[in-house]
Amino acid sequence: MLLAALTEPLIGLRGVGPAAVRALARLGVTSVGELLEHFPRAHEDRSRVTPLALAAPGHPVVVRATVAAHRWFGPRGRHLRVELAADQSGDPPRAALLCFGRRFLARSLPVGARVTVAAVFERRDGRLETAAFELRRGAAAADFGRIIPIYPLAEGVRPAMLRRMMLAACDRLDGLDTPWDACCRRRGLLPVAAAVRALHFPDDAAALSRARTSLAYAELLRLQTALYRRRLPRRLPRQAAGALPGRVAGALPFALTGDQQAALQEIVAGLRAPRPSARLLQGEVGCGKTLVALLAAAWVIEAQEQVALIVPTELLARQHARTAAALLGRWGIEVTLLTGSASSGAGRQTLLAALRRRQVDLLVGTQALLQEDVEFAALGLVIVDEQHRFGVAQRRRLRERNPAADLLLMTATPIPRSLALTVYGDLELSVIRQLPPGRCAVRTYLARSDRLGEVFARVRRELAGGGQAYFVAPRIGTPAAGAAPGAVPDALSLYASLSAEIYPEFRVGLIHGALPEAQKHAAMEAFRNGELAVLVATTVVEVGVDVAAATGMVVLGAERFGLATLHQLRGRVGRGARPGYAFLVYTPPLAAAGVARLRALKETGDGFELAERDLAQRGPGELLGLRQAGLPELRVAELGRDLELARQARRDARSGLAGDGAAAGADGPG
Repeated sequence: MLLAALTEPLIGLRGVGPAAVRALARLGVTSVGELLEHFPRAHEDRSRVTPLALAAPGHPVVVRATVAAHRWFGPRGRHLRVELAADQSGDPPRAALLCFGRRFLARSLPVGARVTVAAVFERRDGRLETAAFELRRGAAAADFGRIIPIYPLAEGVRPAMLRRMMLAACDRLDGLDTPWDACCRRRGLLPVAAAVRALHFPDDAAALSRARTSLAYAELLRLQTALYRRRLPRRLPRQAAGALPGRVAGALPFALTGDQQAALQEIVAGLRAPRPSARLLQGEVGCGKTLVALLAAAWVIEAQEQVALIVPTELLARQHARTAAALLGRWGIEVTLLTGSASSGAGRQTLLAALRRRQVDLLVGTQALLQEDVEFAALGLVIVDEQHRFGVAQRRRLRERNPAADLLLMTATPIPRSLALTVYGDLELSVIRQLPPGRCAVRTYLARSDRLGEVFARVRRELAGGGQAYFVAPRIGTPAAGAAPGAVPDALSLYASLSAEIYPEFRVGLIHGALPEAQKHAAMEAFRNGELAVLVATTVVEVGVDVAAATGMVVLGAERFGLATLHQLRGRVGRGARPGYAFLVYTPPLAAAGVARLRALKETGDGFELAERDLAQRGPGELLGLRQAGLPELRVAELGRDLELARQARRDARSGLAGDGAAAGADGPG
């Protein structure tokens, strides 16, 4: 909290009794500071009055009118309908207030009374009606002549009551200083207390905008300071190293791209630094991130230290172990695989003993590497592939268990720059945008589910020409009884249909997360070796699977997947000499958001652009994970909009402008 110092209980506020305290607790509000940080979700400009005749349905308006009549409706006439007319000259009623269970309003709103009403009217049977409104007697009302905050509410918490309590709480802001005020003033922004007051009760639109900007910056500064305080202690410099990565790269049948070379240089600079480095390496599917990471691993191994490579699935672990052994084994580097399926037995104990004696240089595995009995003799670098599959807490645990080791996170799911500056603010960032020469673009098509037969025919032509194709279903088993006709097929029924009816002349395989690891490995190897023409799968093939001959990707129920997953699946094809294609099969009708998501994939193959679109469509949501990470929560800042503020806050936190007071404030609860 920015106002963590205001811990006094609510019961001391003017007008706040025990019932109000209980009601506010439903909003998670138990102190004055928490009340003041219960920020408005919107603001409504009630400074302009609209003639009743011009009130537009569906839009918030403030109108002045005369009570023309009372009408009773519902069982035994329990509910009141207040008819409103524009003036007292005999005009017919133009609108009505539906007062459910509020019979008392008949007394407080007698016929002929002048009222000011704030509401969103809807048109029914040619007349305006509303059941959600605020009103005041008389032509002028203090609450209605200004910009009004609109708060999230709960049972027992009414808008006017909450505004009165907020006004009383604002008195506690007088003379309050926070650790963020000095930086705010340097940036020409309001100090926190003044910004909070102005956000709740702005004088005008300009004051509201300045208050929001000031609080967004203060939140981001607090977050960046908390992240920067996670820097690890200094370490002894590493032994001279650097020749091995060059020899490994020189033996490749191709040259590194410019982006790969730049990323490797940035990573090695961090490995040489006097503090353990933490870096996020992000790049397009198939851009060669794994190669760069293995070259960095060679640098560390040459310095007589060990490397751990952690991946989310056993399939990917086996693939990386095979790739690493082929690339580094000829240089005397010992690569070993450790997965969850090898969680016990003599073989595991032998491996762990070799690890402790530094007879293993590079250990590749799944989350099994995080177990307590996995001890390295001299761990120098931890590489986490597809890091978004791991929780923020797991990343913290890695750093705590290995404080002297460098950390390299990799992702082929591009992260919007604004998120990279906030959630990953404790990491340096390297980006690979270039694809290796010869990589073909993947053509993307959208197909309605009722035209699936045409998709099958197109894939058959590709298979007949020697291509291979994935068919991805959104679930493994049959949907529950009563599913709608034409529902998206599951992986099991799709496999049965493709192998027996659609493609009986081709070999079809099946892979999904519920299969034993040995079966998954066998199916993937058969597909990789060309023994299978078609592989039916769930999203178990989303990350890391590399089959050069695969040219086709068909995703059924594409509207059920996010942009990042669809982009990853599309990246599984076109990795060889032949161009790839992807069919995203959807079931109409689609909501507007679903249409926008699929169109974005058709319009661009740039994962970075897709990431920004995904952020704009969905908001940061769980991508942040701030609460789970023990970091301050963002209540005002919006990452899609406040990128420049995030940059300023990061610079200020790192340059020391925030000072010791701000650093102390960063440790408070989020």
